[in-house]
Amino acid sequence: MGAKQPLLLNPGCPPIDDPGITAVLDLYAAVSSSDWAELVLTTADGGHHRTYVRGTASKRGPSMDLDAGDDYSATVRSAGRAAPSDEVCKALSGALAITLERHKLRTQTAVLRAALDSTTSSVLLFDGRCEIVYANPPADGLLSLQTEDELLVETDGNEFLPLFTVVCSLVERAATSGPGAPVWRGPLQTRDGGVLTCEVARLPQLDSLPDAILVLLQPQGSEPAARIEAFFSTHSLSPREKEVVRLVTEGLTTAAMAERLGISPHTVRDHLKNLFRKTGTNSRSELLGLVSRATPATAGDRT
Repeated sequence: MGAKQPLLLNPGCPPIDDPGITAVLDLYAAVSSSDWAELVLTTADGGHHRTYVRGTASKRGPSMDLDAGDDYSATVRSAGRAAPSDEVCKALSGALAITLERHKLRTQTAVLRAALDSTTSSVLLFDGRCEIVYANPPADGLLSLQTEDELLVETDGNEFLPLFTVVCSLVERAATSGPGAPVWRGPLQTRDGGVLTCEVARLPQLDSLPDAILVLLQPQGSEPAARIEAFFSTHSLSPREKEVVRLVTEGLTTAAMAERLGISPHTVRDHLKNLFRKTGTNSRSELLGLVSRATPATAGDRT
């Protein structure tokens, strides 16, 4: 069943120091000629309730309901004696509705970003000018490999080009295609024998929003533990160097590896240099190639 509803039906009330709510209180206090104002906000399901206050007052005037949309009920009160006019009430309701919609969108964006950051796929978002506007952590790892080791992939002309040169050409093709163009899917063969599954899709164009192209990159099957162990069996590596190899196969950046291992980026680079020397490689991509070509021993071989 396709989800047609908003991502979050009830995102809760904005934080107590939300600048939009503060602006609404300031406006209400000003039109009421009062130095105190209060806003009581409740979600439609009654699950979240919050009171916002501006200033202090010894007495309270009459309360007034605002139209906050379908997801909230709102009541304001000030120390003024007279209630504002209907025009002022309408203006306050409009300002509050905009503030609550922005809060909902910020919450939805945070949830979506957390979801994208937790996936093992490399996710990149390009704008209509084919510039990267978002990259999740795995994609950052690929970008780091590209800049440090010049990760190359094979093209239709049997030549090897940098991965993101090929990706950008696919993005340009998607950007110039008409709405509803089919998604491009296919494997990208790296020079070191690895395979990346690539998907490029032009997102549906929405009113007043620019073009956006989504790219997903995923290693075709992560290196199994048996293959990594087979690689270890042919090289004399320290326990820490083995940890670094495992993190390299995950596509982590130097900074991410340092954080995972609790060491400095400089120390990670030293471990990488030692790995390159011991394995006869010159880059992470070559090291990954060796791991991908390692052959796990069969039961007969072990015997």
